[in-house]
Amino acid sequence: MKNLIFLFILTSLFSCNLYEGRKDEVLITDKDYYENYREYSPNKKMLLINYSIDLGAFGYGQCGTAILKTSDTAKNLKKYTVGNKYIRLKWIDNNTINSKIDVLDNIRNAENIVVKNIEFNKIKIIVDKLDYIENDYHLEVVKSETSPNGKYEMVAYRYLKNRQNINFIHISIIKKGKKIPKYGNYYIGDNVSDYILGGNWNKKNELNFYSNKQYSENIQYYFVKNRKQIKYNIIIDENKYGSKYRWI
Repeated sequence: MKNLIFLFILTSLFSCNLYEGRKDEVLITDKDYYENYREYSPNKKMLLINYSIDLGAFGYGQCGTAILKTSDTAKNLKKYTVGNKYIRLKWIDNNTINSKIDVLDNIRNAENIVVKNIEFNKIKIIVDKLDYIENDYHLEVVKSETSPNGKYEMVAYRYLKNRQNINFIHISIIKKGKKIPKYGNYYIGDNVSDYILGGNWNKKNELNFYSNKQYSENIQYYFVKNRKQIKYNIIIDENKYGSKYRWI
């Protein structure tokens, strides 16, 4: 059941598919409509509206960002909603918007990252990759442990600007003494949670990862596709990890 809920919310977050039973159009007067923010173009003739749909007990499901004329705000927002891979949209001038695209899924799936500018509703969108690792962030190793056979090192690490800006966990498996890759080569968490909340090698040279009931079923979605084929085990420990969402 948790997997179904997770996938449902994930669909709402990234595809703007409206939940079953809801009408197809999205109006700002809808009872389940929630506006996250809006931003006008310099001349006030156009605007961005980032909005969500209220999923009830599950919270708000992200549904997208509309780019439209100020005079069209009473119309169906879905008609003016740009693809959900375009995030953090900001006006540059009256005819141009800057947008980022999240490439973490591409990295996890070992896919080529293609970034190109587009035009939407007669507005040019200049697209850049969103790099969660900014220039002023530093790498902090959370845990480093060598496998019992001495072949590999498991390194869990994250990037921090300060204690108020803590990025998600990366897990890499490297040969002893080798350089840590920028992104995890075995597992990459996200800004909601690390999902894996602890880890170590066992005597079989396998990885034991620890989590709780809330996050354990989501771990499977964050492994890197072309990772080293080292077996892992998920161990649920509510006593130690029940209230956690980060590997600390």
